[in-house]
Amino acid sequence: MKRLIALLLLSGAICSAEEITLTRSAVIKADHSIVAVKAGTVLELVSRGEKTLTVRYNKITGTIPASSIAPVAENRKKEEPPPAAAADPAPDHKAQTNYGRAVEKAKENAGKHEKNLVKPTDEVLKN
Repeated sequence: MKRLIALLLLSGAICSAEEITLTRSAVIKADHSIVAVKAGTVLELVSRGEKTLTVRYNKITGTIPASSIAPVAENRKKEEPPPAAAADPAPDHKAQTNYGRAVEKAKENAGKHEKNLVKPTDEVLKN
């Protein structure tokens, strides 16, 4: 009887693990393996440390950084540059590489195609 009660209490403690959702991709570091998990993955939280979290994912128990579950708004604030540094480049900026010139030419040709072929057809079909 005592064993049964002990098993019930132990199973209740194991089953009551908190589920968390990652807001950033992370790497679970276990004893003999490493698993990469994407943002949005649901994990079981086993324990919480100062800078790391012990989690369980697909029968693997390991640690991840605590910053992986920080609120998304805080992460974005840290990653975004200040508004003054995010100024748009000058509109007369010309490409300096062959690849850049090819991209600009493709955009220009796509615009010409849109103007010459697609828009007149749309006007005819509307009437």
